[in-house]
Amino acid sequence: MRTFSGIVAALAIMGWTVGAATAEPAGSTPLDSLAACPANARADSPVLLIHGTHADVEKSLGPVRQALLDDGRCVYGLDYDSDEPLSTSVDYFTAAVGRIRAVNQVDSLDLVGKSQGALIARAVSLQFAARAVNPIRTVVAVSGPQHGTSPAGLHLTLPTGSAVPQGLPFLSPAMADMIAGSSYLTRLNSGPMVAPGVRYVMTATAYDQIVTPYTTAFIDAPGVTNILVQDGCPEDHTGHLAGSTDPRTVDLVLHALDPVRHPGVRCTANDNGK
Repeated sequence: MRTFSGIVAALAIMGWTVGAATAEPAGSTPLDSLAACPANARADSPVLLIHGTHADVEKSLGPVRQALLDDGRCVYGLDYDSDEPLSTSVDYFTAAVGRIRAVNQVDSLDLVGKSQGALIARAVSLQFAARAVNPIRTVVAVSGPQHGTSPAGLHLTLPTGSAVPQGLPFLSPAMADMIAGSSYLTRLNSGPMVAPGVRYVMTATAYDQIVTPYTTAFIDAPGVTNILVQDGCPEDHTGHLAGSTDPRTVDLVLHALDPVRHPGVRCTANDNGK
């Protein structure tokens, strides 16, 4: 086991510092609690899972996490306050990437995000875009509002043609940030949507009633593979929430991370449209 001083030194070399705990959002997993991968973990990039709004890793990506653990992968799942502004969560997970790399002395990580977590995962990859080598190897985004969800997805009604109101008292900062046209998404998407050298796999379901339209989960850019769950499996009617346990969605994530070990993707009828 590496000493704390050794971890601090490694972080400093990578350009990261172990800052004061007060810099971490309240309720989030303390980064200094993250230990190295188990000694018996498969020699591959660690996987960092990022859950969705008002959920946790088990609710958002539980079957994915279990399948990766069964596969011998090293998996991290961190708690965070999904009501915080997206910029706060992105900074937190960017720091988490640095911590995980340092304690494991690895060069790269894979990110898997569901819903809000999928948007955060892409934003984290962009934080490293200026580097000669991006430490993010693969981003797998499940039903992420990459272009923002329509107000209908959050059950809001806005006047036609009106701008997105900021600071709505009944919306958390994160939810306001995820509405199409928000100031956060306008800034995030004002440049390249993806980072060079990173592989992106974006999945969506046509029956999504939260991230709407479902095509907002897709990005048209080099290095991006967009996958609709129903392509090749029209009987899978999984909705946004049900996608967390939908067998085909789980298999698509595993296939995206390691197509050699997971070449097959199930097609299972699913009428859970929630």
